[in-house]
Amino acid sequence: MDKEFLFSKKMWFLILICLVVLMAAAAFALQFSGETVESTTVLERNDSSKLSEPGNEVSKAVFKVDNMSCSGCISTIKGSLSGFQEIEDVLVDLGSGKAEVYYRQRNKTDVAKMAQAITESGYPATVVSVFSPEEIKKERALSASKAKYYIASVSGYDIARADFDMEMNAARKKYRADYGKDLFKTPQGEALEARLEAQILSNLIERGTLLQEINGSGYNVAAGTIKAEMAAFIKKNGESEEALQQAVRDAGYSYDYFKKRFESGVIINRFIDEKVLAGATTPDEKQQAFTQWFNNARAKADVAYYDKDLEKALRQQTPSSSCCTVK
Repeated sequence: MDKEFLFSKKMWFLILICLVVLMAAAAFALQFSGETVESTTVLERNDSSKLSEPGNEVSKAVFKVDNMSCSGCISTIKGSLSGFQEIEDVLVDLGSGKAEVYYRQRNKTDVAKMAQAITESGYPATVVSVFSPEEIKKERALSASKAKYYIASVSGYDIARADFDMEMNAARKKYRADYGKDLFKTPQGEALEARLEAQILSNLIERGTLLQEINGSGYNVAAGTIKAEMAAFIKKNGESEEALQQAVRDAGYSYDYFKKRFESGVIINRFIDEKVLAGATTPDEKQQAFTQWFNNARAKADVAYYDKDLEKALRQQTPSSSCCTVK
């Protein structure tokens, strides 16, 4: 695989251990310099608390929406639905290319007309699914029961709370070492913690999306191959396994967790090499092939949030810029 497209395998350790911390570092530094930070999270929701305990009449329609790319697109889509008086709330996820519309059943609301309105605004939309009030209640009850052990699910792939806590604790350790042990007691630290939560959740969801797509294809890597990859990784970096274990612990992770992340990284890397990029020769072709495959996987992914506080943290990190004209 060309180094211009994906990291080499010898960089997996840095990726697995430092990815989330590095993603937030620049934004945090900019906060202290007084510059404006543009979030990379791509969800937006109306500021509404009326759906926290939906009544019996509230339903939900999920739409697949094409051509979305920024907050201007979100505003246009919401504007296209302003004529539907029964709509209570709208959620637009640029990442997955989906929109969720919560509405009250009045005169048997036609969700097809909502899709048509979105389409006519310049964003082709199709109805993916419709949830009745009873189904929404069951969905929320399931979320409440699972939240103790899981924070979210990607098409049935549950993301463990333990994984999220491990990533957050490592990130906090890194920042306390750099900025002081009382960092997260300051306003800047509180803002950073919220950003870290959103970024870590987003990263775990993306990893779950990749793994679920790969698992669904029936692809697998033999345990012996993964073991050999680990041995080669240690050898290339000139470290003993004992030294690697200590480095992982110093970073705030357990070695078992690191090995699990390394294994999933090998599987993802090999699948992309062998399946996604097959036939692509130039870096541009490889980038295009990967982007198309990943966007398709993300569009198909059904993400359910069990931890509503984390879901809220993710949704509050909304894009501040616009790449298109708000209509």
